[in-house]
Amino acid sequence: MTDTELDEAYTRLCHTMTRLGEPVAPLFLARFALLAMARLADAPAVLQMIDDAAADLGATRPG
Repeated sequence: MTDTELDEAYTRLCHTMTRLGEPVAPLFLARFALLAMARLADAPAVLQMIDDAAADLGATRPG
């Protein structure tokens, strides 16, 4: 994915969350994440991405 494609995808993600509204944004993100994990089909990569996404948010890796 190029930088331009990544920007386009992120922009669509943000616009979609805005259109759906804040109350359903967490459900939308959870569903999107599940669909992305299934499409990726690489369990170690998915687990690493979960840890990476949580790292700067004060979360610790499960023991």
